[in-house]
Amino acid sequence: MNPVSSLARRVCLTAAAITVASAVAGAQQIRAVATFDSAAIAWTDGSYVEALTQLDRLLAAPGGDALRDSVALLTGELYRTTEIAPDGSNARWSADGRRILIDAGIGKPRATTVLGAPSGAATVPQTIAGAFGAVVSPGGGRIAFLIVEEDAELRAARAQLDSLLSGTDGRAMNEQRGRIAALERARTSVVERAFDSGRDRRFQAPDEVIPPLVYGPDGSSLYAIARQGMTVDVFALSESTAPRNVSQRSGPRSGLQALSGGKLMYMTGPRAFAILDPATGHEQPFDGMVPSLSADGSAVVYVAIKGDTNSVNVVRLDSVTTSTAFAFTTDPISRPAMGADGHTIVFQQMPDHDWELYVVNRDTARQRRLTREIQHDLFPRWVSNDRVLSVLGESRHRRSYLLDPNTGERTRLFHNNLVRTVSMEYEWVPSPDGSKVLIVAERDGNTISPERGVYMVDLTQKVGLSDLRQRVGAMLATETQLRERGKAMFQPIEAAVRDVVANVSVARIYDAARVVYGFGSKYITQPGNRQAIEFYERKLREYGYEPELQWFEPRPGVRTANVIATLRGTVNPELLYVVSSHFDSVEGGPGADDNSSGSTALLEAARVLAGHPQPATIVFAFFTGEEAGLLGSREYVRRSVAAGAKLVGALNNDMVGWSGDARYDNTIRYSNDGLRDLQHAAAIGFTDLITYDARYYKSTDAHAYYEAYGDIVSGIGSYPILSNPHYHQSHDILATISHRLVGEVSKTTVASLMLMASSPSRITGITVASRSGSEARVEWTASPENGIRSYEVTYGPADEAPRRTLTSTEPRVTLTGVAAGWVVRIRAVSDRGTSGWDWARADIK
Repeated sequence: MNPVSSLARRVCLTAAAITVASAVAGAQQIRAVATFDSAAIAWTDGSYVEALTQLDRLLAAPGGDALRDSVALLTGELYRTTEIAPDGSNARWSADGRRILIDAGIGKPRATTVLGAPSGAATVPQTIAGAFGAVVSPGGGRIAFLIVEEDAELRAARAQLDSLLSGTDGRAMNEQRGRIAALERARTSVVERAFDSGRDRRFQAPDEVIPPLVYGPDGSSLYAIARQGMTVDVFALSESTAPRNVSQRSGPRSGLQALSGGKLMYMTGPRAFAILDPATGHEQPFDGMVPSLSADGSAVVYVAIKGDTNSVNVVRLDSVTTSTAFAFTTDPISRPAMGADGHTIVFQQMPDHDWELYVVNRDTARQRRLTREIQHDLFPRWVSNDRVLSVLGESRHRRSYLLDPNTGERTRLFHNNLVRTVSMEYEWVPSPDGSKVLIVAERDGNTISPERGVYMVDLTQKVGLSDLRQRVGAMLATETQLRERGKAMFQPIEAAVRDVVANVSVARIYDAARVVYGFGSKYITQPGNRQAIEFYERKLREYGYEPELQWFEPRPGVRTANVIATLRGTVNPELLYVVSSHFDSVEGGPGADDNSSGSTALLEAARVLAGHPQPATIVFAFFTGEEAGLLGSREYVRRSVAAGAKLVGALNNDMVGWSGDARYDNTIRYSNDGLRDLQHAAAIGFTDLITYDARYYKSTDAHAYYEAYGDIVSGIGSYPILSNPHYHQSHDILATISHRLVGEVSKTTVASLMLMASSPSRITGITVASRSGSEARVEWTASPENGIRSYEVTYGPADEAPRRTLTSTEPRVTLTGVAAGWVVRIRAVSDRGTSGWDWARADIK
């Protein structure tokens, strides 16, 4: 999923292919280029089966290898990527590039794992339990780290916090976390370990050491920022003597790092840093932000602000009393980085609404723009003199690229080689020699579990032809199966769905969006909030509903309301499917995408379904207060739980209208696999929407459903997850929205709801009642829907496709030929022929 303009991407790839064709003359190669171009167009259109079929044939044909790079970039990764840890954070290289350090993952007990990089000294991973803030000595022979000494008191405090986490007393939780932090500080030691002997040395340390530790260039001096009594200073640490204060004055300090010539650098405030000579104690202050060491270690580059003017400044380490300024601008700038040639600086600048990358030459002071992207270009750093590593996108979905600093040509660095699933990236660290990059990412698209894998991208090795053919073949098989399953899902009600979906009107969606845009901010404290409530209530009444206004007071003196409309079911009216969007915006903006796009798509779905009740009840929920803390969704769920509502499935749409290119694409953000596939099927079968997916619900209204009702949630959100540079800004305006895209989302929502409400919900209460040898008796709670014809049962090994399938008319079955470790999956089938939209499963032990 390349966020660059799809057309531009196709042109770029095709141009590269044509270059290859001119080098390898002949009609055969020209035909290969034409085939690739056709496949690239199909890929851009979301016709993945057609595209992959052509690519598969292309790679198998004579001359196909010449287009390997182009095919690799179209479908995923160009460079070989290896998972080096299934979970981790703060990945980093030793200074000599021979070792990799990885801290424990989010929410895990502290630990640091040391791995040998390829061609490095250590090959067996070493995990140091309890270690954090670790650093390898310049020579590579030793590692220094902080470690917390666990004891009975600290373990008891952790156990008490665990017990509090199951409750709702946030104040008590925070107080207990504070107690644990104080206990940890009192039990933290500084240790140095030799890799060859494993011998530890324990350093004397101040009261509170603030990571990271830093070695001096001689490899023997160890420094840290620490709190001693009431002051924060820089200390030299020793095994035999007390910590020595090496700075002249106390004050706030953070982000300690070693520079060449034995100097140290650290931040002394939000817009100030200092360079310290620990031998003399001389501290040279600078007014500047985001300082970084140049690739050759000779200088520090930073951003200075003087009045309305921002500049990129350089201070040489052989003379730290003066600095030279470049790239003067009134635009915001950030993250300067200087290449190994010592002449070229790359940095972020915001000329309009999004960050772009610029380069400036120190010798000529000439500045030029490197990127022109509608999304944020961020965090540039040099991999080599001819390659810049940068990141594109918003915080919840950033992707890494290599840029040519001369031409701006962009090459995708990392991917999961899947057609539909979005991969989120969080950390990017080039090796000292620029040959490899460490990336911490959720390659499986799962943001719900805390695990984040650590991957190494080898820039010296590209994927081979056989691996690429295997990738394309696997993609083709997966995509074909997804479409076949989807067609089978909708077959019993296809004609009815097609008739209703055809009534969705982009013009009506735009008219509604134009009206609510005129209300300005719809934050709960703003007049536009009440105006939006009245508008949605009025429109729903026009469509024949009797909307309920759920008034509540989230803050003293602030009243707001959810707007709820109900389409009562014809067969199972007690079973509820809820579809929601929040209509409020941030306080400082009109929220055209976040989230008038979702709420106007919902309004149109309510309109076209008004005369078409489904077997189960559908609730259309227009939530207030999402931007103030998921207030409306939690109020709705609170009332539903109190009323004993049988809510069996939910969709939540949020930010569905902004499009960075000519494509109509969005992301299915789901917790439930069955609903994910159902929504893919709805989009593929009845709309022009191209759908991707990510296991994702946190910090959205879907979270409220999940907290109370569990794994029953899906919905559609901004592709590729917060790529909109106008997100939460005053310039999230109507002119940035594709209402045709909003219409395709509304169609997908309508089709999804019709199948959900016409299908059996996921069964509950499944248990393996007994097992004897190769037989197992499985029972479950009968489906709550009327008109259940049978139950489909499959079973087999957990890591394989089901081996056996049978049908039962009762909520129980005896399985034969089973083994421990197998999984049984069950879903109901209705008299209408629709199958349950998700499988219930149980493990056979």
